[in-house]
Amino acid sequence: MTKDNMALYMRVLELFRRTSWRMFSSSSSSGVRLRILPSSSCFFDESVQIKVSGLSPGEHVELQAKHKDDKGVVFKASATYQADGQGDVDLNHHPSRGGSYTGVEPMGLFWSMMPESPHKKLLKKDASGPVLVHIEAHRDGQILSQETNERRFMADGMKRVPVNEGRLRGTLFIPPGEGPFLEL
Repeated sequence: MTKDNMALYMRVLELFRRTSWRMFSSSSSSGVRLRILPSSSCFFDESVQIKVSGLSPGEHVELQAKHKDDKGVVFKASATYQADGQGDVDLNHHPSRGGSYTGVEPMGLFWSMMPESPHKKLLKKDASGPVLVHIEAHRDGQILSQETNERRFMADGMKRVPVNEGRLRGTLFIPPGEGPFLEL
């Protein structure tokens, strides 16, 4: 390989490294970071804390939540926030200034989701799979950062047993481990 070809190869390799890092990074080059705490995976009935950091003090940001149910119906919510003096937004402490709800609502992006198609209800056919809620932070239509919250219904090792006895229909969920699980 000639010296000129080697130099060209090194420039192309460096350009690829820079581009691929941006493509696969969860936060943009702006340095804005969206976090779901304590973890992005939780049980369906557990509260999470959503924080955005790396904004300019006083900057406005729109948070959008989106979920597609088992029938393909899309549910969405959005809220606009203003960053504090440190450039942070914490849904546990900062009020939404508009969108699907207003005021301090830590779980507002979840409970305020509405279907894009009118008169549709959220459908979850199989409780063994999680509900995925995709959350994005936007400024002027540009995605600054994004994260997905995995909301599970069942603990690991739980057994799901269909019940079909006479007129009785349902599902029995048996926790992991030995029993007895219920004492009468």
